[in-house]
Amino acid sequence: MKQDSRLVVKNVRVQPGRVWNDGADRVSVSAVVFTPNENAAIERVEADFAVWRPDGLSPLTFHPETGLRETREGLYSGSFAVPLLADPGPVSLPIVAVDSLGASGSGEAPVLVSYRRPPYEGSILDPPNRAALDALSSTRAVAGNRVEALDQGNRAFEKRMALVRQARRQINLQTYSLAAEGRCERLVEAILEKAAQGVEVNLLLNLGSQLAVSPLTPLRIGLGRVGRELQGLLREMEAALEAGQGFWGAVKQVQEIFQKSESWARGLRVLLVDDEAILGSERKAGERGRRSQRWLAKMSSDRSELDRARATRPTDWFFRVIGPERLTNLPLLTYAVHEKILVVDGSKAVVGGRNLEDRYFTYWIDKDLYLEGPIVADIQRGFLRSWEAFSRNSGKDLPALACDEPIDPAGPLEVRFVQSRPWLGEYHALECLVTAIQMARRRICVATQYVVLPEGLLREALLDAASRGVEILVLTNSYETGQEVGFAGGYLVSLDHCQDLLQHGIRVYEIVAPEGEGMPRPYLHTKEFLIDGEWAAVGSFNLSLRSSYIEAENLVSVEDRGFATAQEEAFLQRLRRDAREVTVSSIQEQRQRLGARLNLAKHLELLY
Repeated sequence: MKQDSRLVVKNVRVQPGRVWNDGADRVSVSAVVFTPNENAAIERVEADFAVWRPDGLSPLTFHPETGLRETREGLYSGSFAVPLLADPGPVSLPIVAVDSLGASGSGEAPVLVSYRRPPYEGSILDPPNRAALDALSSTRAVAGNRVEALDQGNRAFEKRMALVRQARRQINLQTYSLAAEGRCERLVEAILEKAAQGVEVNLLLNLGSQLAVSPLTPLRIGLGRVGRELQGLLREMEAALEAGQGFWGAVKQVQEIFQKSESWARGLRVLLVDDEAILGSERKAGERGRRSQRWLAKMSSDRSELDRARATRPTDWFFRVIGPERLTNLPLLTYAVHEKILVVDGSKAVVGGRNLEDRYFTYWIDKDLYLEGPIVADIQRGFLRSWEAFSRNSGKDLPALACDEPIDPAGPLEVRFVQSRPWLGEYHALECLVTAIQMARRRICVATQYVVLPEGLLREALLDAASRGVEILVLTNSYETGQEVGFAGGYLVSLDHCQDLLQHGIRVYEIVAPEGEGMPRPYLHTKEFLIDGEWAAVGSFNLSLRSSYIEAENLVSVEDRGFATAQEEAFLQRLRRDAREVTVSSIQEQRQRLGARLNLAKHLELLY
């Protein structure tokens, strides 16, 4: 008799239908399972919790009194904990059954997850709360560190230059973009000089954003000089374009050429991180990032809407600037690496928001932290983990020096370094930040490039904190300063979400641009989160869904009242000096003024 390949999974029931994500709730799932195949027995029935945790499948228990003992057909059930900080919203949990012949079948168990804050009490610095942060972020706060806030561009640049010049063994550098122009030309020259002296240099760049800003800079660094070899690579690119490969095909070809150049033997290595480097050629890494899949699908859907709009309205302002074959300042529709890290000799580090372009060190507003002490070992390990994974997935064997000697204490501060890897199911930066917000009692200060929170865990945590009476102050860009990037696309996308925050009692401020024709616009690029004057976090994490679920991000949290209070005072001073408060009426005025641009921006929100 012909074997049927599908098992029957029916009468799927979930109790309760609504659960809470405070770590104290459970969900019970049951289903009736039959196999139509002769001489087959049910081998296993499992609930797939991959949307909640990377380890995925959990077995259901067979109840023999409800069915056939010999073939194990009948009722299966199980009760499972709802993970702390599960994403709020509707979820369908697959119930997967397999019989002894390998046939399978599945059903869906629908669950509604609702947000509820755990009953945290006391200061964020109290030992039980510190332990909760340890557990949620898979990290620990390390004592004995010196931390310097780099909130002035010139000081931030000179600190990097000094570190590079001091390097004796290794320079590890990761950035979203690098342009060898202006003062950053000096930094590139210093890096090349160190490589020529025998210092190992490992440079990680996010491919899409790097090529949008400066496609030639990695070529130059990869070669270690500008000369005939670079001119030859440019001719290769032109030939590829003429052959009809398109821009991205040409870029890929040149990337392969320069990464095989002789400079690799000199200890200067450049990795342009693309989809293959992140996920591997078989894309298996991304299977653990099930929590991100709904947002990646939504991003693809939004891009399809843009394509349809381009076809019907090709003269709209957006499409006059961004054509179908041109690179844009919009992030790509996939995972990306957004971290900014510099570690020298495994003993000193800079982590924060600045990429390596001249504007970040001149008139833009941004912030980094300079660190000495044992925490640098955690930052070094984080970089090397990325380097080794990306080089392995790219098919290269690029071992790096560990530089893992013990680091002596350098100061009094306790510091935590947190990274996220969404494609691996690691959302540590998001979960650490949400937990810190849940512990807030008095005030939360946030500086963010833009605000893109249509839904999700971070939005719920902020709204809940506001409902508890916590004062929340959010600083972001105005329409005028937003013109610096993507024709104010980030501002347009943020407008609805800022209004949502205002309506829930959160105060929003925007940076004011100086008056006068040709004056530089002080674009806010800082990513900073301050809790109760006790906890200060700086890194690459924006108040957005991409930072939450799509991009690799990091946060450095300094868990010290003196340091955090100083950062809060500086934040409040900037509000008074450089910002104006946003109101619902001012947003309505902008709606009337910007009109159709806002309608198009609705399709861009998950690109930011």
